[in-house]
Amino acid sequence: MKLTKAQAWPIVKLVYPDYTGRKFFLEFKDKITFWDTNWSGGTKNNYRFVKKDGQTAEFNAPAPWCNPVEGMEIELPDDVLVIKEGFFCGHEMGITIVANPNFAPKWLTDSIDYSDYDQNSGSINHNK
Repeated sequence: MKLTKAQAWPIVKLVYPDYTGRKFFLEFKDKITFWDTNWSGGTKNNYRFVKKDGQTAEFNAPAPWCNPVEGMEIELPDDVLVIKEGFFCGHEMGITIVANPNFAPKWLTDSIDYSDYDQNSGSINHNK
């Protein structure tokens, strides 16, 4: 789902303070797969993490020939958000916040109105 900068910025600025793009998305998943962690044909994803307590971390991919993380799927803990910055063919594709559906509504309530959050579909109905 798309987010406005006002909705996403409180979280994004913690790990990408110099980000100037306008594209923000939110996904609810209990697992995440790390793809395109190295440049390949102008495509790359950067992954950074924010914990509930405000701690941040960054994934720095090793060289492509010894990268054990590429294609790896992991369980997404309830108290961690993954903030993915994506590039496709050299063009910035925006920021995607990936959150575990069990915890996201509780942690993001300050920046997103979750009154219309549907636990089953993992999305918010903005068409009211």
